[in-house]
Amino acid sequence: MTKENIAINEKNYTLYIAYQDNERLRLEFNRMTQHFWGFDFENFYQSGFWDDNCVLYSLFDEDRIVAHTTVSLFQQAQKTLIQLGTVMTDENYQRRGLSRCLLHRVNRDFSRKNDGMFLFANESVLDFYPKFGFSPVAEYVAFQIFKQTNMTSILTKRKLNLDNSVDLELFENLVEQAVSNTQFQTRNKGLALFYCYAYPEMGFKDAIYYIEELDCAVVVQEESKVLYIVELFATQEVDLKAVVSAFSEFSFTEVVFGFTPKCTEGVEWRIWKEDDLQLFVTQEVLSFFEDEHIKVATLSHT
Repeated sequence: MTKENIAINEKNYTLYIAYQDNERLRLEFNRMTQHFWGFDFENFYQSGFWDDNCVLYSLFDEDRIVAHTTVSLFQQAQKTLIQLGTVMTDENYQRRGLSRCLLHRVNRDFSRKNDGMFLFANESVLDFYPKFGFSPVAEYVAFQIFKQTNMTSILTKRKLNLDNSVDLELFENLVEQAVSNTQFQTRNKGLALFYCYAYPEMGFKDAIYYIEELDCAVVVQEESKVLYIVELFATQEVDLKAVVSAFSEFSFTEVVFGFTPKCTEGVEWRIWKEDDLQLFVTQEVLSFFEDEHIKVATLSHT
């Protein structure tokens, strides 16, 4: 944990970094997160999967948290990418330069330790992040139209129960050992377990299947004739057609991917946007997003 005293516009604050093991500070962070977003991170902490790739940056006014951003680190081949998330400022402390201070500090701490940054911002702050070198870019979702009458599969699968220690260990190992099956890899074990284990209400814990022949865990949801392949964790590159065929008993006419597939055979693309959120990226990855049809993986959002 790092603790520093900081003066912003002639008022003193305390900056805490990576303080999740301090119960008093963590519970105050949880209070603010619950207030802004309707959930908190206590289950994540108690699960034991909160690792050094999730770094809290918070400003406190005495014992009260007043501004925050979370730094999530992703490994992509030999590169490190950073996502900023859970950005929030107490209503009584807005327009005082607190978010600006945190963003400057994150830039300072990671300026030589990353190969690009990205974040999602709502429409109320679209003019804020360009001041720090971020540019808005479009996201594209990959999808396929399927006729199930022609679909057969000899693959076997079973639903994983992560409350079972054997299944949890299997899933952990697959997440750790997974090779990239996406054009934009955002490997982060902690976030995968955050979505798929620590918070069942997210809907992913009960949607994980293991395909033995592919040594692959697939996070799948089905709704209104659409099969969502949210994410897959495999020890080798897999044939997406084979993965989809393993779910032929589901009733669907379209497959939508929660990540950008590396294999694009038979894949179509359309603009995708989640609610009022706009993706911003720094210059290091701007051309990549502009030239390719990219979507930040669903299980990598913060």
